[in-house]
Amino acid sequence: MARSSVRKNTRRTKNKQRNINIHSNPIIAANWDKSLTLQQNYKRLGLRAKLGSLAGGVEQSVESLTEIREKRDKNEQETNEVEDTDDPAKIPVGQAKIIRDETTNEVIKVIYGEKKAEDKLATAEESEVVKQLQEYGKKHSQIKKVRHQSSREDEWLRSLYEKYGDDYEKM
Repeated sequence: MARSSVRKNTRRTKNKQRNINIHSNPIIAANWDKSLTLQQNYKRLGLRAKLGSLAGGVEQSVESLTEIREKRDKNEQETNEVEDTDDPAKIPVGQAKIIRDETTNEVIKVIYGEKKAEDKLATAEESEVVKQLQEYGKKHSQIKKVRHQSSREDEWLRSLYEKYGDDYEKM
């Protein structure tokens, strides 16, 4: 009789799930890194794992203190530029600059921003893998197999033609 404290050995299926063999596309298979996750591989290849809206968390990139400080300084410089300028092309959309009279503090002029935010997804350059995939798609989408009628289809069409002639509406 087995003891209740001793557990039976089981197969480890997690490692099998993690090792993905890609057979569908030779370009992706050649550029696949087995040490990375599916999300990481797709991001590295310039693809998206989910076509819809992103769900769940996004892996945060590790930044050093100097990078964080540089970003903060850059943001401060941008806000200072917006405060100093009267050019609507330099003020972001959705923001405005109010110019007031110094003595009465009344609003003299309102300058609405016209600068559009940069779309990070649109500005990202296509990777070599994406270009190769597009070429592969163009090349393989042009190959069309010619369809031939079977002998049974040929008999059926002949019987329709003999019965109705050229009257396709009655067919």
